[in-house]
Amino acid sequence: MKKNFKNCANSFQGRIVFMVMLGIFLIAVTVSTVVLAMSQDAFTETYGKSQEKVFEQVEKELNDLHESLQDMMSAIDSSWAFRLYLNGEEDLDNVQTFQNIYQMEKDLEQKKPADMERPSILVLGMNGKHYLSRTETISMSDADILQSDIVRLTIEEPERMHYTFSHGAFTATAMDSDVIIVSKALYFQESKEIYAVVLLTLTLDDMKKYYDYFTTDYTSLYLVDSQGIVICSDDRKAVGSRLETQWYRQAEDRGQNRFVVNTDEGNYTVMHRELSYLDCSLYGVTDNNLALDQLYNMPLLVMICVCIGILILTVCLIFTRQTIRPLSKLVQKMSMIRKGNFAEYMTVEGTNEVQELAATYNYMLDDIKNYIEELLKTQKEQRKSEIKALQMQINPHYIYNTLASIKWLVYQNNTEKTIQMIDAFISLLRNTISNADEFITISQEVENLKNYILINHTRYGEAVKVEFYVSQNCYDCLIPKMILQPFIENSFFHAFPSGRIGTIQILMGQKGKDLEICIEDDGIGMDQNKAEQVVRQETKKEHFSGIGIHNVQDRLRLLYGGDYGIRIESIKQAGTKVVITLPVRRQEA
Repeated sequence: MKKNFKNCANSFQGRIVFMVMLGIFLIAVTVSTVVLAMSQDAFTETYGKSQEKVFEQVEKELNDLHESLQDMMSAIDSSWAFRLYLNGEEDLDNVQTFQNIYQMEKDLEQKKPADMERPSILVLGMNGKHYLSRTETISMSDADILQSDIVRLTIEEPERMHYTFSHGAFTATAMDSDVIIVSKALYFQESKEIYAVVLLTLTLDDMKKYYDYFTTDYTSLYLVDSQGIVICSDDRKAVGSRLETQWYRQAEDRGQNRFVVNTDEGNYTVMHRELSYLDCSLYGVTDNNLALDQLYNMPLLVMICVCIGILILTVCLIFTRQTIRPLSKLVQKMSMIRKGNFAEYMTVEGTNEVQELAATYNYMLDDIKNYIEELLKTQKEQRKSEIKALQMQINPHYIYNTLASIKWLVYQNNTEKTIQMIDAFISLLRNTISNADEFITISQEVENLKNYILINHTRYGEAVKVEFYVSQNCYDCLIPKMILQPFIENSFFHAFPSGRIGTIQILMGQKGKDLEICIEDDGIGMDQNKAEQVVRQETKKEHFSGIGIHNVQDRLRLLYGGDYGIRIESIKQAGTKVVITLPVRRQEA
């Protein structure tokens, strides 16, 4: 079941289905995204401007409310009836008390806001008397009210009105409600002596009528005091708490009246006004994403896109069915090529395009067969020629000089050295001329190098010492033969001229999946630019093999690719270091 599904998904028909559905999906998403983005920008700007005008009206009404309350506070402060009642030293009889209260209510009625039927006002005198505008009782004693935080703040700043959120008022009817208490101290202008405190209670429902026409399901209003506490809002959960939303933190850093903020919580249009008389900040916040969802029916749009996609997909499948069958046959034929079967020709049939494809496939099949045959033949002949050329590239002068040295040792009756030199020379000739293998082990290469070094020491002396450092796990590794000889020659005859004493170190080790061979001497060295030229062009002075270093580089690249080859590092009068990197291939493999 799973395998059939996988084959269907990888088939031409399956891919057509996938591509059509993907195209429809991308078109739907792109169009929807562009439309929504354009709509959102236009909506944000247009709706923001319209809401700003409404927001300004809310600001005006709150300021008008403040002015009305201020006029009422001034009326209370300037009323002789309130002063006589709250500051009088003599006790009044019942008739005088009734007349005084009547005058107090009359003075208050003249200055109360027109949109307030009967405000809840508590005027608390310092002489132990108080006045309530409604027929109700206070929920605590006058002394406790005077010790409350609201009254203390009012007495500390008697010049201004204070708007304070409180969970519960000082009267019994609003004792358990969230309210805004507007407080103002009454004092004598001459002596600044406070004789009473006015406490006006506004419920959240009283405040709602000043902004209710502004708020919607996606637009909210927040009245925030100087401490960041929400004292009034249509979002009742936020009332009485400190605003910690991201839009509020960004709004604090901006001075504009209207701006758009993008947060992790959403995209918002924020309107902001400072109500200096109330010592509060007014915020109008619109959730643009939620507002946009109200304008567009996204499930309907998705359903329309799905229906269009199914229709287009059905039409595509009908018209592509005739093309799929011959293409499936072509795929089966092509899969046989990977198994080395180049005789699976395609029957030319189907649409014009498929017929052209089948004919081209048959023609290509013939070309591939001919090309592979020619390539294999050429590579085989080339490899034979390279090995044969390497075997024949021994400099005759080197043979003559070596035989002359042997002759000289015979004249000196130095039998031991003569035998060693003859054995070394025979072994060297056997491995270079007789051995037709292209690859030899490092063990054999080290033996050849030791024979070559023995001959050179016999001919020119032992001023140049050679040291071998070969890891035990490298002796059975295969390398192309005669690739190290040119570098030993250069070290002998160019790094140490005129009998100069020195050392050549040959290090071989495995580094990861690579074999790294390092030939390092402490001779006269050369410029780094010249060292790089040696790799690129043929060396003029050659002693033993006549094989240029650049030929070795080309041979390694031919065998292993561009990731392997030779790197030469040299410093003048300090020495030369040759690093040859090869892949690890062992004899048993």
